[in-house]
Amino acid sequence: MIQGKLVKTTNVMEADNCIKYLLERPKMEMVGLGLLYGKPGLGKTTYASRMAFSRGYLYLRLESTTTAKSFASQLLLALYKRFHMGDYIPYGTANGLFKKCLTILEDHPDTIIVIDEIDYAFKQTALLGAIRDIVDETLAIVVLVGMQNARDKLLQINEYYFDRCNYFYEFTPVTQRDVRHLCKELIEIPFESGVADFIHFHSAGNLRKAMKIMYEIDNTIKRNNLEEVTLKDVEAL
Repeated sequence: MIQGKLVKTTNVMEADNCIKYLLERPKMEMVGLGLLYGKPGLGKTTYASRMAFSRGYLYLRLESTTTAKSFASQLLLALYKRFHMGDYIPYGTANGLFKKCLTILEDHPDTIIVIDEIDYAFKQTALLGAIRDIVDETLAIVVLVGMQNARDKLLQINEYYFDRCNYFYEFTPVTQRDVRHLCKELIEIPFESGVADFIHFHSAGNLRKAMKIMYEIDNTIKRNNLEEVTLKDVEAL
């Protein structure tokens, strides 16, 4: 089974449209803020991290303990690494660290920052405001990634913030076509057409479950030295 490949499923293509839209926006008229959201298991984090890594974007993941200051430190370290600015140990106030981030972003206006688990910021006004300031004060693009109710929460918390967001996309369950495409791209030997339909049915549109089934199929391939995967093989799992 091929590892680490970002397969062009429906969600991946639609999320890519978000990046493309923000890149092509009239920068002097619109801020570069977008939100990708959806239920667990649909591939949001996989997309965000692999897409960012492969394209040289910054990927930051919030945690329950993240504060405005720790976020500024994390962002500053990522900026120093991305632009080969040498080793740096962040110190100072949250505001001071954040100002340094803005200065670097002003010098690198094409920077794209992906912030995963944005839901953790919804109860922290200072943290949410700092992220908004990035797009308000620089030309950088910020793509937020959150859970299925992230869009509604953002509207409830701050209507102004919501209006700043210029692209929304909700990840949806993977389709039969998506699973067939995943099998074609990731399974390294031929497989019967019913195999992909079996995976789709038993994963119920959940990408994480589909990948687990494919991993078990891969183990079966290796154990039995299969040259082709049949429906009988997967039904025996």
